[in-house]
Amino acid sequence: MSAVLNPVREGEAPEAIDQALADALCEWIGCREDWFRHSLMAVSEALQDGHTCLNLPYWAGQTRWQSDTFPGIRFPELGEWRQGLSALAISPDDDAPVVFERDRLYLRRYWRFETEVAASIRERLAVTGNVDAPGARAALERLFPGQAGQARTDWQKVAAANALFQRFSVIAGGPGTGKTHTVTRLLALLIEASASGEGMPRVHLAAPTGKAAQRLAESVVKASSGLASDVAPRVMEAIPQEATTLHRLLGVIPNSHRFRHNEDNPLNVDILVVDEISMVDLPLMARLFRALPPECRVILLGDADQLPSVAAGSVLADLAPRNVAAYSPERCRELAALGIELDPADDGSGGADYLSFLRESRRFGGSSGIGQLAAAAISGDEEGTLNVLRGAQEDVVWQGGGALSEQLAAWTEQHYRPITEATDLKDAFARLQAFRILCPARVGPNGVQSINERVTAALNPERQRFFRGQPIMITRNHYGLGLYNGDIGLIWPDEPEREGEAPPLLAWFPGEEGFMPMAPGRLPDHETVYAMTIHKTQGSEFDSVALVLPERPSAILSRELIYTGITRARSRLMVIGDEAVWRAGISQAVERHSGLGVRLRGDPSEHR
Repeated sequence: MSAVLNPVREGEAPEAIDQALADALCEWIGCREDWFRHSLMAVSEALQDGHTCLNLPYWAGQTRWQSDTFPGIRFPELGEWRQGLSALAISPDDDAPVVFERDRLYLRRYWRFETEVAASIRERLAVTGNVDAPGARAALERLFPGQAGQARTDWQKVAAANALFQRFSVIAGGPGTGKTHTVTRLLALLIEASASGEGMPRVHLAAPTGKAAQRLAESVVKASSGLASDVAPRVMEAIPQEATTLHRLLGVIPNSHRFRHNEDNPLNVDILVVDEISMVDLPLMARLFRALPPECRVILLGDADQLPSVAAGSVLADLAPRNVAAYSPERCRELAALGIELDPADDGSGGADYLSFLRESRRFGGSSGIGQLAAAAISGDEEGTLNVLRGAQEDVVWQGGGALSEQLAAWTEQHYRPITEATDLKDAFARLQAFRILCPARVGPNGVQSINERVTAALNPERQRFFRGQPIMITRNHYGLGLYNGDIGLIWPDEPEREGEAPPLLAWFPGEEGFMPMAPGRLPDHETVYAMTIHKTQGSEFDSVALVLPERPSAILSRELIYTGITRARSRLMVIGDEAVWRAGISQAVERHSGLGVRLRGDPSEHR
């Protein structure tokens, strides 16, 4: 198995920005030796590649940045490197802009982010709730009624019960495992408990993007609709029907990385639910915790197998490691008092009692080709994925890379031209949501840019800048207009002002109350979006998906990227690409270097 660690600059000389930062830090610390300067250059590169630190054991003794035009740089052996860094005044207690700790070299800013998040979580875990076992047991039976004769464990019930015992919880699971169904009933449990004593809690729902927030709200509304006969009206009223983005929740300050809500101006919230945590980077998570009052209960939801955030950090993967398979003996005794019998961890891995995995997908059953393909892909099982792709699955189709041109013409006529012919805006958006082309890369013949140009040429032969039914995606935040990177809209006619006049074209975006119009000339940076990168689709789902692989193996193609693309499809998936490219992608795993998991759970074997 290989790991995708430096996909952008592998084999190239260090970037000028890395060298400039290293020079400035060497000057500040007063050490100008080449090995230290190279270490700082590597830290800068690691951050740009998504790591929160430089992991010395991975780099030690390696020659990096070697190419035809650059001889490369060899890094010291681990013992020598560790000794050299330990001799400098860059420990956590020193006032230096870099920190060396546990064989990891950080920029202090990211070390602080990491330690703050870990400390905030530990503080919430240290406060255990006084659970009324008989009352909670009865409420769980009411909200998670088992089916007659059903012997298997209800993991949704387990996750809700487990979250009662601490102020911080993570509920992780793949598509269709019922994360929002579970958390909606958990909210009912928590609201009932609070309403009987301290009054109704203030509950907020949030997600990293507008699309993810919209889906979270829709899912909670749907899940709560089945609760009316099981909970009191005042409890139903306290379950939010709307969700917001994390940036809006924290209060964006234009042209600043700071937010209005912080440690000096905390949010007025008692329970916070955040969905799609895999998309949240470490700096944003740190700023979120800064803005939360200490007594706020935090519940995080997400799929730990999805791609990590674009920026530095892998928060959900750090919080939800797959090797933590069971609860501690103490937690199992507490759950037993609620009528839930489980075997405790017997290998010392029960150090994450805040974590619950949902293990049964209600969307992808045992016969689902999409579900089988996703499971085999994330486990790195090349042959298993190929068996699914070659099999006679109704919901999965595989064609070679040479089929792209023919398929692109068919998709255009079957899925995209009908958008332009829709009867109204609502119908047009529904057709847009039904199908999407996903690509790992933006550039190249099989990339997003090329495919969007080809589809646009077929539907807009006059090459108009804007045309009816054109889907667009915002690519840069505009806080004044309330439009954010990743928001998707449609170009569609306005109602005619006078009979006989052609109505003007406007850009329409889904909002909390229908669709929001905007003059196309006012739009921030945007692009036509028949095809999207897989990264941009996190937090979204489509009825059918076409996954177009690059024409040749690529360092950006990983099993996590493929898994994320597969699981955007609800009912049908088509894969276009060659076997060699598919195999190369499945063989590569994304690895993010971080110390967050160690800070939370500890690792006795790790060098201190």
